[in-house]
Amino acid sequence: MRSSKLLSCVRNTIQRRYKSDALVVRSCSSSAKPPEKDDSCGEFELKLDSNKKGLVLGIHQKDKELSLSKAAEEVDQKSGGKISQYMNQLSDELKRGKAFIVTDVLPEFTAVALSWMGPKESAYCELESLDEARENVRWCAGAGVRRLMERGCGAVLVDVGSAPDAAAEAAELAAWRFDLFKAPDDRRPACNVGPFGAEGGDRWREGAVRARAQNWARYLSDMPANKMTPADVAQAAIDRLCCLGIMIDAHDREWIEAQRMKAFLAVARGSCTEPMFLECSYKGGNDSSPPVLVVAKGVTFDSGGLCLKECESMTENRGSMAGAAVALASLDALARLKVPINVNVVIPLCENMVSGQCMKVGDVVQALNGLSIQIENTDFEGRLMMADALVYGQAVYKPSLVVDVATFTKGVLMATGGGAFGCFSNNDSAWRVVRRAGALSGDRPWRFPLWQYYHAQISNDPAVDLRNKGSGHATPCLGAAFLKNFICGDWVHMDITGVGKVAHFVAPPYLDPRRMTGRPCRTLTTMLTHIASGGKDNYVARSAQPPTKCMK
Repeated sequence: MRSSKLLSCVRNTIQRRYKSDALVVRSCSSSAKPPEKDDSCGEFELKLDSNKKGLVLGIHQKDKELSLSKAAEEVDQKSGGKISQYMNQLSDELKRGKAFIVTDVLPEFTAVALSWMGPKESAYCELESLDEARENVRWCAGAGVRRLMERGCGAVLVDVGSAPDAAAEAAELAAWRFDLFKAPDDRRPACNVGPFGAEGGDRWREGAVRARAQNWARYLSDMPANKMTPADVAQAAIDRLCCLGIMIDAHDREWIEAQRMKAFLAVARGSCTEPMFLECSYKGGNDSSPPVLVVAKGVTFDSGGLCLKECESMTENRGSMAGAAVALASLDALARLKVPINVNVVIPLCENMVSGQCMKVGDVVQALNGLSIQIENTDFEGRLMMADALVYGQAVYKPSLVVDVATFTKGVLMATGGGAFGCFSNNDSAWRVVRRAGALSGDRPWRFPLWQYYHAQISNDPAVDLRNKGSGHATPCLGAAFLKNFICGDWVHMDITGVGKVAHFVAPPYLDPRRMTGRPCRTLTTMLTHIASGGKDNYVARSAQPPTKCMK
């Protein structure tokens, strides 16, 4: 009985394979071996071998019309027209995010991946708020690199198309993986990626720097909470950034208490793990130029406190310090690219845990600027920490612009479905710079309202100045309205929930759907680079600031 079932299963499998391959062969006028379909599930099947070389080539597509990229045309000529033959085979099957493997093109390459690169005339799309030409190159490179890695290729060259830096970003992001806790024998060697041809070498290097920075952010966010405590985050920053000329101060609890950061300490007191307060300074511009202040949330594990999260919600919350990871990684990229700008980063680091000492619902704490805050939900701890950090950073550094980055509210994920991060700003030109940076990097922002309507919902208790939860259901807007009370000038708030943690199954092919994303590291880096350049449609500070009570 078992044998008959086994034979039937094998026979059905063989028939399915035969029929699948036959469909490809019938559309081909050549006797060449048909390309392998991209039916992988994302697992690496073969151990990477640096002696196995792979090549990613792009195929342009508009409707059902296919054409070769410039690099593919070059290889087509060298191979006697094999790429054109395979392209004809794929006329009905090539899709966005798909790559097909061929193995008999050129002797120096073990395998060649033919990957979708979109229409040749792609450009910026206003409706999508995206530079589609650059993103198409990323999808092409990402799908091709991952497919070749599954074939065991340890060295991959990539067709850069019209955007070498975008190709480098996707290639480096696709090649990265997190296997630190695997047994040594099971760890896989790194895949080396590079551009195919001599064009765009400098732009490739710039893109590679940004992608490697994002990979570091992915590493920091993906580390288990017991291996990436506040002290570990501070040490990782010191180890990586100090050698780039970035000044770092890591402050302990005694210093935090001396600064009277009571709102931050209310969050930290629930854990036995000591909090840290991290200050980083990158001086790439003139000494007289006011810096940009970046404030990031660094909750290395978020249980929700007494308002305990469900277990499923906690599985990703080692990544509640994704904002801190993004801010540190952006500093890394700015320093390596030598961007002429001054940036100061302040990051409160702690855990939000349950204990006999943790903050309770109904507690009232005082922020650094003197405003009283009623704690209505202990799971809304990020705004308490960020309030003190924002006031401190502005008082010390007198910035021209404040940018804060945090996994803040689940409402942003519900609103955008992971397609964008939420952005709030009180300066239109600052918003335009963020929007432009997101269009170029592929990590798009979406602007939410910053109305008095929401402020009224967090300040309508006569007993206190602010409530940390407030009324209503617009949680992203309520969170931004809360932080606005601690802002003295131009400001951008990035709520990265939905894009900054695990990518899930809406991820592009250059991001692993099971791992942390490190987003929007490249958007923040590109934004700060544009501010440094002072080009057209760039950020312009307001000449006069409205009166504010943000600093006592």
